[in-house]
Amino acid sequence: MLTNKILESSLLLFICFLRSGRADTAIVVEVSDDDESKDSVVVEDVPQYGYPTTPWLPYYFFSPMMQPQYSASGITSLSRNWGTVFVPFTSCTSPNKETGICEESGACIRLGGRASGSCANGRVCCINIVTNTCDETDRKVITVDNTYWQSPTTGITSFVSSCGITVKLDAKLPEQGKAVCQVRLNFVLFTIAQPDAESVCITDTFDVAGASNRVPTICGDNEGQHMYLNVPSSSTSPTDLQFSFNFGTNSNPVRAWNILISMIPCDSANLAPMDCLQYFTGRTGTVKSFNWRDVTGTATRQLANQDYSICFRTAPGFAKTLCVTPCTVTSTQKPFSLSLARSVQPQVGQRIDVSQFLSTNCNNDFLVIPGAYNTGNPPIETDMTFDRFCGERLNALPGKGVSTTVCTATATPFRLLYRTNSDETLTATIDTAGPNAVPIAGNRGFCLNFRNQ
Repeated sequence: MLTNKILESSLLLFICFLRSGRADTAIVVEVSDDDESKDSVVVEDVPQYGYPTTPWLPYYFFSPMMQPQYSASGITSLSRNWGTVFVPFTSCTSPNKETGICEESGACIRLGGRASGSCANGRVCCINIVTNTCDETDRKVITVDNTYWQSPTTGITSFVSSCGITVKLDAKLPEQGKAVCQVRLNFVLFTIAQPDAESVCITDTFDVAGASNRVPTICGDNEGQHMYLNVPSSSTSPTDLQFSFNFGTNSNPVRAWNILISMIPCDSANLAPMDCLQYFTGRTGTVKSFNWRDVTGTATRQLANQDYSICFRTAPGFAKTLCVTPCTVTSTQKPFSLSLARSVQPQVGQRIDVSQFLSTNCNNDFLVIPGAYNTGNPPIETDMTFDRFCGERLNALPGKGVSTTVCTATATPFRLLYRTNSDETLTATIDTAGPNAVPIAGNRGFCLNFRNQ
């Protein structure tokens, strides 16, 4: 009899333990927030509330008793009496318009994040920030979705030659728990040295290593820009992405960045098409070459050795036409400037403020818009291809002194291809010489308003 009572008591204690330690049963839906598709994210300076802001150490390291438990759906949770504390890939937006992830407040603190706003089921919107010291002995590692990488609060001193960070992608990590196939970088803030007169990033550079798609070296001002980086599925091939700033000697002390690093699961509807460095999901918006900015001056702002695709998502039910128009500027900046057009008359040389004359004009720097035509589809001109655009006016017709709206309906998803060569004036056919081969202002790149209709 005593033995039976002991067994009953043990069974009761075991049932109580299971009830107190079971994980919450919840349907986790990947959130597709409008902010994720925007091409610039505004982050305000908000108080830290005393929470640490060093999320490079995964929070489960703080609690060795906590063991990862993998569900059948592939979503990882950490359980310990107080239920599910972490649900990967549920994005949220704080009241200050920062992008975070939904999780229990306790897990957010352990993660080194800051709670700002709320999510469903009593969770908080956790904002994760990594601030570099730019010390190679203290290179940070990011493993959490929607993490901001910020430049040192003290600025970049003349003794710092580089600053880097690693993003570790591995589906076995509890804070990921499912396969990741892409990473998106949102450049909330990005200011480093400008290229030289030959369009080369010779002083400062930003480089990406570990992605399977082509990622060009960039520099200058890139606030509001973004990149999509392709990687093998992290469930079969864990990947380390390396991001690095390299600094040369420069009298300009302004070097600052704030980059939102977002992981995109392999089963997400937000994946960009393969080999698209940039991907625009809205029906309207603005697409710019890296380092384009509406500023006064004639200095070269186009970057050398660019070679990448820009893609646009087509919404179901809409006519499949993409139209682009040069931006309206308030300064002396040119909204379209990709090598000068070479005249068909040899004695004239190259011409400023006009579109390309011949299909062979655009062999140094150019923008490919497949099957493009001017609004109204005018008659095709002799020896003109409706795909390569260069010169200083966007126009499908030769030698025109005005820009216009150019459309394409060739194929979807719509895709533009941007390519530049390695310099401005050193090649046999120079990019920026005016009439009689007189050097003038450097190329500026492009800024185009688009409508996907």
